Amino acid sequence: MNKAILHDHLDGGLRPSTALELAKQINYTPLLETDDISSFFDRSDSSSLDHYLEAFTHTIALMQTEPNLERIAYEAAEDMHNNGITMYESRYAPFYSVNATLSPTKVIDSINSGFKKAQNDFGIKSGLILCGMRHDFDNVGQVAELAIETKDKIIGFDIAGPELNYMPSLFETSFRKIKEAGINLTIHAGEGDGVHSIKDALSNGAQRIGHGVRIIEDINLETKELGDTSKELIDNQIPLEVCITSNIHTNMYKSVGDHPINELIEFGFNISLNTDNRLMSNTSVNKEIQIAESLGIVNAEQLLINSTSYSFLN
Repeated sequence: MNKAILHDHLDGGLRPSTALELAKQINYTPLLETDDISSFFDRSDSSSLDHYLEAFTHTIALMQTEPNLERIAYEAAEDMHNNGITMYESRYAPFYSVNATLSPTKVIDSINSGFKKAQNDFGIKSGLILCGMRHDFDNVGQVAELAIETKDKIIGFDIAGPELNYMPSLFETSFRKIKEAGINLTIHAGEGDGVHSIKDALSNGAQRIGHGVRIIEDINLETKELGDTSKELIDNQIPLEVCITSNIHTNMYKSVGDHPINELIEFGFNISLNTDNRLMSNTSVNKEIQIAESLGIVNAEQLLINSTSYSFLN
């Protein structure tokens, strides 16, 4: 039975042992001075989103060569395979790895090389979604152009980074070009910003919503009445890429018990279960399954099976 992960950041999923090994190779001091590499990256007790995101500075520092990118991609796919996943979508902001010796195309090719080796070894099918960083308008435009130039090497486009004050409509020109090129589009919305950000993402052609859990705020839980945006999501069967543990660690909800995934399923939303940032959130596919089932979802693995029909790899 095929199972898919749709929302997982490549720079948020390094193995701690690999991070330490690569840090030693380049004498990367911040990681060499820590006593426990896993604890260093674990942001489960983050005091703020900024504290959570700071950890990515250190993984990106290790993603500056072709061999490193290939290895990290290979291991990410292998780890997914070991958790029963057969279709793995990974996303990354490619210009974070561009340097004097790495062109944007080389970044993509290196990641895809790792995915191809993992497919040959384990049978898992993987694909890359390119992320523009929404706090950098020029970056989003550059990544969109790169996506169009390399459309045969990728499976989709996204914008990531802080949602508040960076509505999807700021990048409507890039989204229009992406759609005209026939490239799949998912947009982070409804996590760091509210329902209006989800509405805006839909208005700009999002085929899926990254996170999107704040759509629960568009529903009257007493009368069960749906708002316009929640109706649109359900009527058009737009999937939500839900990441429970990550939502807790970025302080969206105080505890797992406060997370609305169960209610969203009951209201009929298309829900996929995802990992987001396995290293920073100290999580895995299997852990997310256990958490979902602890919330009363009888067969959380079915969410992974359902996700195959939402996948851009399909």
